[in-house]
Amino acid sequence: MAEVTLKDLAKVYPGNVKAVKNIELEIQDREFMVLVGPSGCGKSTTLRMIAGLEEITEGSVSIGDRIVNDVPPKDRDIAMVFQNYALYPHMTVYDNMAFGLKLRKFKKADIRKRVMDAASILGIEDFLERRPKQLSGGQRQRVAVGRAIVRKPEAFLFDEPLSNLDAKMRVQMRAEISKLHTQLETTMIYVTHDQTEAMTMGDRICVMKDGDIQQVADPITLYDSPANLFVASFIGTPPMNFFHGTIEQQSDGLFFKEETFTIKILDEWKEKLTPFVGKKITFGIRPEDICWAKAGDDQFPKVKAEIEVIEPMGSETYLYVNTGVHSFIARVEAQRRFKVGETIELPFFLPKAHLFCGETEDIII
Repeated sequence: MAEVTLKDLAKVYPGNVKAVKNIELEIQDREFMVLVGPSGCGKSTTLRMIAGLEEITEGSVSIGDRIVNDVPPKDRDIAMVFQNYALYPHMTVYDNMAFGLKLRKFKKADIRKRVMDAASILGIEDFLERRPKQLSGGQRQRVAVGRAIVRKPEAFLFDEPLSNLDAKMRVQMRAEISKLHTQLETTMIYVTHDQTEAMTMGDRICVMKDGDIQQVADPITLYDSPANLFVASFIGTPPMNFFHGTIEQQSDGLFFKEETFTIKILDEWKEKLTPFVGKKITFGIRPEDICWAKAGDDQFPKVKAEIEVIEPMGSETYLYVNTGVHSFIARVEAQRRFKVGETIELPFFLPKAHLFCGETEDIII
């Protein structure tokens, strides 16, 4: 079993700098878990504690049924793939991949079989006699992954492995690593700051901020049901739009009111929002849930805004608009034609909107 369990795990650097704050996380056997968050959130530090490259201040790391806090990295039965590849420049690709097995005194025939099997999986059989400087970035990354594969570890750890690649190669390598996970049927823990990588690769995603876990869930749950304002703002491209205002009670129902517009809330939200009457609330709605419509269409509440920037994306178009006080983004059909400076009415599809507490930033709706 390659279940990885973090219990009350913490890392404190000199000066009482708390990089990781007593986190609890269970990574299931054969799961692809992604740790995601902005720079400095503690994700790489967490990964390095799992690997044994960073000393644990408090708590424990278990791999399988054993606590590995005091186990050297080489004895943890994990393999790590780094951002900078960490290949030996004077060795051939074959020797780079075989090096760890040679240190463990594997027989030459076993080493060759493992290296050739890994090279076949990754499509690098033709590069085995080359040195790293003769390879492209994507090829070097495949070699680094291959070096990990040959060890047949209980778990693979990836520390932002694609950040040095160009955009096209990142997309290709994302697919290859996901395919590799399916083939190898092993536990993978993957660190990235790129939420697109997280959404497209992870079985589950652990969103981190300031050393704390904000939410752990599958990609669709994170997108549709964020636990708080931070998760809602971090997950999704373009990001969710936010408007700060208050909930007001009027004779015909409850309303969300901000500086430039007022929206009547849905009847089914009334029970949850009544305690927040008069209090600060953040209204959030994703760009795809703001739909351009002709004037007079009263199906949804509309917000009037002026178009500032138009971004045609081929299959869709992003409109950057301004209400006179606030800017936000709408994602509309590519077939629609707009002009910068044009004022339009944008219906908000309320069933997909979210409301967050102004004080705690936790989700209400």
